[in-house]
Amino acid sequence: MKALSRPWYAKELGEPLSWVVGVLVTAVTLEGLQAFNPTTYVPIPSPVLVGVIVGMVLHELMHRNVARRYGLLSMYVVNALGVIVSLLTLPLPFKIIAPGYTSVYVFGPPGPRKRRGLLESVVAGPSINMLLSFLALVAGVIARVGGAYEAFLWLVQFAWVNAYLAFFNLLPLPPLDGSKVFRLSVVLWAVLFVISIVLLVIAWLL
Repeated sequence: MKALSRPWYAKELGEPLSWVVGVLVTAVTLEGLQAFNPTTYVPIPSPVLVGVIVGMVLHELMHRNVARRYGLLSMYVVNALGVIVSLLTLPLPFKIIAPGYTSVYVFGPPGPRKRRGLLESVVAGPSINMLLSFLALVAGVIARVGGAYEAFLWLVQFAWVNAYLAFFNLLPLPPLDGSKVFRLSVVLWAVLFVISIVLLVIAWLL
């Protein structure tokens, strides 16, 4: 029997190369050709650029590592469709940055431990974005009290970006994390979604 093959746009890169391509596509989608200009990163890079890249990398790492802790096979992969969709938004005022995703594979019947692992893995991504947002807000308030107004502005923008990443990913729409959390635990989804909105509003008001 001939093995089924995926169309070219759905074929996935290996994990090491996926991380490199994922970060590069994210930077180019946000900064265009300036992503290859060293002055974009020196002396102080944009809080949006740093927020999105740090938020994305840690988001996917948390998905992957929590799943692996429960014995599930998990890896970050990039495919051509995600890269194309991301780059097509380059000239637009809004961006869709989705060059890749974390795949989690479950072999055999999904027992209680595997189901818990799936839930915690899905929750871990948005949770790290909310933690980053909260820590940046705290640091921003401290900076403002200390008179470091430029640092305050940078940290608040970083916080807003990560709060938005959490909020967007928690929308209960497939294939976003929110749809999976909603399916597994409506109460937990509601709590996380409200927290993401609170962080988003605080960062906006500051």
